[in-house]
Amino acid sequence: MGMFRKLAQVALVGGALTLVVACGSDGGPAASGPVGVPAAGDEAADAGTGANGDECGRLPANEVAEVIGPNDGGQHDYALGGCIWTASAGPKDGIVEAVSATVLPKEQYEAVADAGGPVSGSADDATYNDIHGELWFPCRGGDFCGIKVSISDPDRRKDAALRLGKVLQGKV
Repeated sequence: MGMFRKLAQVALVGGALTLVVACGSDGGPAASGPVGVPAAGDEAADAGTGANGDECGRLPANEVAEVIGPNDGGQHDYALGGCIWTASAGPKDGIVEAVSATVLPKEQYEAVADAGGPVSGSADDATYNDIHGELWFPCRGGDFCGIKVSISDPDRRKDAALRLGKVLQGKV
């Protein structure tokens, strides 16, 4: 039952984000930027993403490429908000490698995060879920920052999440 509730909440958040993004533009030339990155001056998109309109700018391209190699450059993550970078090389050991970065209000964090146990090497009160490669920590005035690293090498997953978490922490 708990899993169904979590999936329903994720679907509601994703649907709301989709609606906000769809309503944030008239589809004209100013909306021609990459998905999740509003065009300059697009205040409706800035207000609607929950990520200050630049969620894919939170991690430098070289940092993401170091973890997953060549990738799509980042797209809006409709499941968690924020941005997801997906490796362009295709599946590796059955996994399409990806990195996600997001900042969520506490209520959304509690509804969707797979927070694990305490972890050192990151922000105070950070948690890491080894199964899902998710690092979460409090940031920016009560919000929670999250990094999810989906890579085929479990030995590198935690180190990559901690390293990218430090980068994200410095950006928010």
